[in-house]
Formats: sequence, C-alpha cells, structure tokens
Amino acid sequence: ATMALLKPNSASRLGAPSPTPSNSSASATKRKRHEDVAPAAVVYSQPQETGTGNHVYTQLTYTIEHLRSTQKWMTFKEIMNYLNIPENDHETRSHLETLYRSENPANRVEYNPKDNTYRYKPKYDIRNTSELKGWLQNQKSAQGLSVKDLKDGWHSVQDDIKTLEDKQEVLVKRNQKDSLAKTVWINDPSLMHKMDDDFKHQWHGILLPPNPDDLRNKLLGAGLKPSSAPREATSTKPKEKKRKAPRRGGKQTNTHMASILKDFSHMRK
Repeated sequence: ATMALLKPNSASRLGAPSPTPSNSSASATKRKRHEDVAPAAVVYSQPQETGTGNHVYTQLTYTIEHLRSTQKWMTFKEIMNYLNIPENDHETRSHLETLYRSENPANRVEYNPKDNTYRYKPKYDIRNTSELKGWLQNQKSAQGLSVKDLKDGWHSVQDDIKTLEDKQEVLVKRNQKDSLAKTVWINDPSLMHKMDDDFKHQWHGILLPPNPDDLRNKLLGAGLKPSSAPREATSTKPKEKKRKAPRRGGKQTNTHMASILKDFSHMRK
C-alpha cells in the first residue's frame, strides 16, 4: 500500500544504493594514472666519437698528432684519407694545404717542396745520434740540450743517448728518481783518461774530519782562512765632501761708472 502512494517518477529521483565493495576491490592498491608515473631518469654519457671534426683547425690538430706519432713523410692524399675528408670538399682541402705550408714559426708541419710531402716538425730538427752530435758541435756555447725537447721528434732518444754515453761521446745528467737522461752535452773521448788505481786508492784514503771544528782549526793552523770565518764589517759611511771656499775678488766690471756708483766692498763678509 505504501508503494502505491509513491508517484510514478519518484523512484527515478531516488538515488540508487551504492554497491557493497567486494573483498578484492577493497584490498586492491589504488591504480596510478599513466601521467602520474614518473619517467625513468635518463643517464647521459660522454658523447661518442662522431668523426674527425668539421672545423679546419680541428683537422689541423688531428694532422699534427698523426704526423707526430708516425714520424715519417706523408703525401697530402694520405693525410686527407686519414682525416676522411671527401675529394669534393675543395674548400677544406685548400685551407688545410695553406696551413700545412705556412712559414709561421709556430707551425708544426714541415713541408718538402721537392716531392710535396709533409712530416712533423719538432722544436729541434734532431732525429738521430749523428744530428745530435752535429748540433752540439756547431753551437757557439757549451750549453746542454734538454732531452725532453728532443723526445718530441725522436722517440728512441733515451736508448740512443745511452749508446753515445757508453762511447764517451756525450756527457749526460740524469734524474735522481728514475735515472732517465735529463740534459746532454758534447764530449771529446780523447780527453777521457783512465785514472791509476793507486791514485784512486790514495784519493779515497784521505778522509775529512768528522767534526767541522777540527777542519776549521786545521785550516787556521795552516794559515788559511776558512769559509766559516766571520766577515769584517766594512764602513758604509759616505765620505764628507770638502766645501769650496767662496771666491774672493774677481774681475771688476763697470769701471767706467766708478764715480757714480757707491763702493760697498768694505761690507763684504
């Protein structure tokens, strides 16, 4: 009877009861929307080698490093093949050829116009033992040569200098840490004389006094002045300059006006 009292459209206006959640839906984890998921972190690595580079000065650097490692004459075509520069890239090829043949002292590419070849140009044009001895003999002074500068264009310089040293043709200063040659000088083997064994024995038999004061007393006893003697203080007082006496008298002038001017010579001090 109660249902009969309801209007026909009243049932549609009543909210439908919500369904009872099941055990599976109640315990399930709330799903995340696709846009809520954080993207995975992207790890950026170092850029990979993409070629020899397009910049002409980058190509020049690659050329110098390649010529330094090979230490031999190369044609322009061989260098272009190493740099992987196309034959139709006339602008880059022309620019590089101009840089290779530049007379700038800082240019590290040596050009041979006889056969149009190129090689690395080190600081010193020394690549073997004969060139080293010639350079040391022709220099005006007896200055040594840094082995580090020679290694730039002479990879086996350490072994070759050791060979010259064994022949007593050069004098070598070595590093204390690794015994590698540091500086090299020219030497004359004819001036190298073998010392007598008796002289060596006598030389090493002379021992210095263990106490420095004993050595000082022996020098004083022999009438020698030891280097540890105090220096005598020298006077640094400047010499007094003599003052010049004022000049008296002198040649008189205006004698034709003596009758007019008054004489004040008696008032001079």
